[in-house]
Amino acid sequence: MNLKSKIATFALSGALVIGGTSAAFAAGNGDGTGTGTGSKADRIAMICAHKDEVVSKLTERQTNLTARLAKLQDAEAKATAAGHTKVAERIAHRITVVQDRLDKVTDRIAKAPQWIADHCTTPTSSTAS
Repeated sequence: MNLKSKIATFALSGALVIGGTSAAFAAGNGDGTGTGTGSKADRIAMICAHKDEVVSKLTERQTNLTARLAKLQDAEAKATAAGHTKVAERIAHRITVVQDRLDKVTDRIAKAPQWIADHCTTPTSSTAS
């Protein structure tokens, strides 16, 4: 698996964990008789079940993107020094794309703890009177 595929895999898994839906929710109630639509509460419950993994996966993705950005910047410097302007331009475009992804991941890392605190609270038990 090349680095581009790994980055795409991490980006996709992050989208599913934080804000997206997954195939499990589309499957209905699990026995094949559901309507195929998961409720928002079901999605939140699934994310909350994996809340300990969210920030660590995002941090891992951030580390990978940072390493990728450093490699691209080195490659751009070498291409520019060698006079390969078109190659340097393509690399500069990739740097922009990776930097945008890194900014999004960094933003998600910043927002994740608050989202988890807002949505993944354990309900207090109440007694019926």
